Amino acid sequence: MSLQEQYIFWRLTNYFLIEEGYRLIHLHEKKQELWLDNPAQKKRPVIRIQMKELSWSNVVERDIEQVMHVCEDLRKQMGRLKLSLINIYITPFKPVGDISEWFDKPLQSENEKISLDNILIDQENANEQLNQMCLDLGVPPETFHVPNELDEDRIAKERSIVINYITTKVSEEQVQARKEKPYVTYILLAIQIAVFLIMTFTGGTSNNTFNLVRWGAKFNPLIYAGEWWRFITPMFIHIGLLHLLMNSVVLYIIGPMAEKLYGKWRYALIYVLSGITGVVASFVFNINVAAGASTAIFGIFGALLYLVVLKPHVYARSLGISIAGLVVVNLVVDLFSQGIDLAGHVGGLVGGFLIAGALSLPHQYFHWRRVVYGASVILLTAFFLWFGFNKGQNPYEPQNANAVAGAFIQHEDYATAQKILQQLQSSGSADEISFTNLAIIATIKGNEEDAANYAREAISQEPFNPHAHFLLARSYEMQGDLKQALKEATIAVEQEDAENYVQYKLYLENKIQTR
Repeated sequence: MSLQEQYIFWRLTNYFLIEEGYRLIHLHEKKQELWLDNPAQKKRPVIRIQMKELSWSNVVERDIEQVMHVCEDLRKQMGRLKLSLINIYITPFKPVGDISEWFDKPLQSENEKISLDNILIDQENANEQLNQMCLDLGVPPETFHVPNELDEDRIAKERSIVINYITTKVSEEQVQARKEKPYVTYILLAIQIAVFLIMTFTGGTSNNTFNLVRWGAKFNPLIYAGEWWRFITPMFIHIGLLHLLMNSVVLYIIGPMAEKLYGKWRYALIYVLSGITGVVASFVFNINVAAGASTAIFGIFGALLYLVVLKPHVYARSLGISIAGLVVVNLVVDLFSQGIDLAGHVGGLVGGFLIAGALSLPHQYFHWRRVVYGASVILLTAFFLWFGFNKGQNPYEPQNANAVAGAFIQHEDYATAQKILQQLQSSGSADEISFTNLAIIATIKGNEEDAANYAREAISQEPFNPHAHFLLARSYEMQGDLKQALKEATIAVEQEDAENYVQYKLYLENKIQTR
């Protein structure tokens, strides 16, 4: 290529990079071809510049066909509905043959998603063609005027300006990336560690179900009763030191990577929202008390897997194998481990994938599939919430709920215990233990009539219930019916020779004798 073609090539590149803020997305010096994109001004077209000898019209045709295919791939990678491209050929001579069909008007792809404007700049008509291009692109006139005298130094200067600019930009981005700390990850780690320490000093977490539920673990009966915030709090609570350490280490490893790729606010949203989708899945499929950052961490796994789907050519090798391996290993461990909330992990994984698809990466063009991802996660979450709350209206196994309610009664939190027990009652799940606990609360509150009714219901479900007979005896005593009280107290002693039952029976006998 002559000095004129080289000058035009580097002068155009220099202007679009430095003056208009385009970024280089592809450079092939041997093929003398580059592609430019302007992320700050999305209405500006993508620009392709190539120095090439276009000797015949069929050479132009083949190249334009290839450019169309590349544009379609580029459009998908950018996530754009449509893509406009300015395709600039810098050539010594005008091609032989009729080329008007490619250069006289914009071309459209078959799916009408690619608009292609081809511009030819040949040696003989360069200044005229450059001026017309300035007019078409809204560039100041004479910006690309070719000087009358050109030498190697002038070409080298234009080229060095471009190379130095690109090198400086890359260096600045690398320095900025090194400066940026994963503060969101650090904050998340600090929150869950602080919560664990507070819970440890207020009763512990490993074997203290009461403390877990008190601090916000996922517990279905209380969610049924209206404590919706339990869809959020479980991701910051851990059941034991080992649980905390495992989740903290995994978050420390993958969190900074995801935070850097998605940016801080997107990363924080993915973490929290996918944690919620995981808890929702656990709410539907797991009746047990559950807690842990695993739902959110699997959400981050899902977000990283989304990148492999979005840009396989970029992330398949760097992320695909390692992240997919981690997910598979963790899910296999879940399948063969007791006490692991598999539903919560899968819910977080799927939620993270869909939420990442809705938010996408920073500086990405809008694409309709983001709406599809967002609508999918909303509809799925809404469906599972409806399904989960509907399950709460039907009878279910009350054992865990009774145990938690009993723990709240022991810690004198009668309001929470009553909320759990009344939910069991309203769903038809309450058994003799549930009604016995309700009778205890009513007795403590001095509601003797309610206490008697609850105790009778407990006895009707299970006649061998010494504590229910004891509570019923207390209720009869408070209502002044000592004979019925003594009768129930006697049954309590016959069923269980406990000291408090025996002493109460003696107390009633003495009270009747002294009347």
